[in-house]
Amino acid sequence: MDYLSLSVAFICLGAVGIYFTHKQAYEKGITDAVLMHRQGRLKYKDYFDEDGERMVDIEIDPIDED
Repeated sequence: MDYLSLSVAFICLGAVGIYFTHKQAYEKGITDAVLMHRQGRLKYKDYFDEDGERMVDIEIDPIDED
């Protein structure tokens, strides 16, 4: 194999790895957010900034250690 083919193969493998890692992390993040909201730990409020863009303030309460 020449250098160009080998480089393209590694770039494609890296892109596939990044895609699946991102997809898994995104799904876990959504699940965590839903669970924190359900437990009452996730608090948020929306507002408009000085440019009129909608913004969100998010506050996550710590886990209560018993």
